[in-house]
Amino acid sequence: FNFVDTHTNHFEQVQNFQELKQLVSSCTLCQFSKTRKFSLMEPKIKNAKLLILDVFGQKSENESGILLNSKKGEKLKHYIYQILGLCDEDFYFSYLFKCFCNGKFDDFSLQSCLPFFWNELKLIQPAFLLCLGEYTFKSLGFKDYHILKGEVFAYKNFFIMPSYDLDFIE
Repeated sequence: FNFVDTHTNHFEQVQNFQELKQLVSSCTLCQFSKTRKFSLMEPKIKNAKLLILDVFGQKSENESGILLNSKKGEKLKHYIYQILGLCDEDFYFSYLFKCFCNGKFDDFSLQSCLPFFWNELKLIQPAFLLCLGEYTFKSLGFKDYHILKGEVFAYKNFFIMPSYDLDFIE
């Protein structure tokens, strides 16, 4: 397998987490900014070795401003605690789409949000990135999801594992 960037990430790097949160909360690059009540990001940076990435947030998360404040989120936290023994403070969670998209998304919106994720990744510096679902994995520029699903491979200075999304697991 050849794990090479298929495109160059052209984005402005931010200096700190608060600056990134401010940029996300004031973003108007796509139509999803109109449905945003809260930016779908962790409230603070965590010193976590594990970063879990999913596609989009739920309505209850947009309403409350609290990540994983949904049935799906509670299920994920339960699995992480039961299987890995990690509580909320032990992992960092992120979405590709930083605004509520009501389950509908497009490539233009994705390309608008991806620079925010790449900045987030550089600030968090996890040892391990868990990609939930095929769309999440492919959105980062990788291919062969069905072959690599469940496999761990090194990329830049961390490891990546594509996995099933939570809808499949339930």
